[in-house]
Amino acid sequence: MMARPRKNAAASRASLLPESAPLPEIPVREQPYPLPEGWKWVRLGDCNHYAGETINPALFQEDIFELYSVPSCITGYPEILSGKEIGSSKQSVEPGDVLLCKINPRINRVWRVVGYTANRLAASSEWIVFRNKDISSKYMMLCMQSAYFREYMLSNVSGVGGSLMRAQPKHVRRYPIPLPPREEQERIVGHIESLFARLDEARQKAEAVRDSVALRRAAILHKAFTGELTAKWREEQGVECWPLTTLHKVSSLITKGASPKWQGISYVEDETQTLFVTSENVREGYLKFENKKFVEDSINIKQKRSCLKYGDILINIVGASIGRAAVYQEKYKANINQAVCLVRLYENISSSYVCYYLNSPAALTYYFENKAETARANLSLTDINNITLPLPTLPEQREIVRILDDLLGREQRIREAADAVVAHIERMKKAILARAFRGELGRADCPSRP
Repeated sequence: MMARPRKNAAASRASLLPESAPLPEIPVREQPYPLPEGWKWVRLGDCNHYAGETINPALFQEDIFELYSVPSCITGYPEILSGKEIGSSKQSVEPGDVLLCKINPRINRVWRVVGYTANRLAASSEWIVFRNKDISSKYMMLCMQSAYFREYMLSNVSGVGGSLMRAQPKHVRRYPIPLPPREEQERIVGHIESLFARLDEARQKAEAVRDSVALRRAAILHKAFTGELTAKWREEQGVECWPLTTLHKVSSLITKGASPKWQGISYVEDETQTLFVTSENVREGYLKFENKKFVEDSINIKQKRSCLKYGDILINIVGASIGRAAVYQEKYKANINQAVCLVRLYENISSSYVCYYLNSPAALTYYFENKAETARANLSLTDINNITLPLPTLPEQREIVRILDDLLGREQRIREAADAVVAHIERMKKAILARAFRGELGRADCPSRP
């Protein structure tokens, strides 16, 4: 049901803080750190001249679009916003407004609304809208994106239930921000934008290098499994072309795991128990354990077939990571969940060779063509059994693995270097923002502060 327009809109506008009113300064004992002369610490709520008036779509002939905090709503960072048509009254949004997300999945993210065309914009209750004609909206946005502000906000959030976190507006209004004179705000914004433009250019180049690695990797894998990489080796060895086979013909076991909860098995902190491997651990060619999870050893009795052995191949068969494959080379006793498929090859087949093939463009095409689209995309064990792959002799399998280890190892080092550049750029941006809001940006004579 559509909400009614506010009847006391005029009274609300009259209660707004006049734009020319000076902002009260925070008491010295509550100020986070010293500021340059002419600056002062103020409350975020005191900077806001917007009372959060609601709008009624029925009052407008053109479409109204609502801004949500979900990633699909945000088409650019940090200034481009889009949304979907609304059917109830929400907060009106104008160009120049600064929006602070107060709820997951983008808690403490800050956006600044720039010009839009025919459609009006409205913000859902997931946003806090800030508007003040006396303060640079770009300055406010950048200040609220700084590490200090984000850390302050995250220290003042509360749980709503489960993993959902929310920043309460009554606390947000009390957040301190450093406020210089308007002329200094504009200088800081200009300096930050200039530095960020150069850093963004460098980031684009690093990302282009990273993207080129993915393209070269795909090309190398294609050459590997069409026989191009070892054509000379086969000629020297007098080996003929490869036969085709299916995965189940070269495997002694293809199965999947199960959820511990379904089996009445608990997670434990004891690392002497069973390592539990899920799809998030299975990456493209390797296993990644940021935080190892362990379950009671009893899972290996109830789920005996999915107990892992060194050299087993693991394939993700559910969700967005479908098809990622890696070889299990951990020393832990381990088991898997229902989103991971175990493939145990016969001894005369190289698990590294098959794993490389399972991550190749040919295999990815097969996954895409055969995955079932339900609530989450998935592959069946039958799909895995029926994967067709070329099968050279074991010596040639090992030669292919040797060449791929060398070539793809180089590409991985290039990617890691590009990733390091991108990470360094992000650290530089954070450092720039930290200095900017201490009054130290571009002022060599400014003393450093702790």
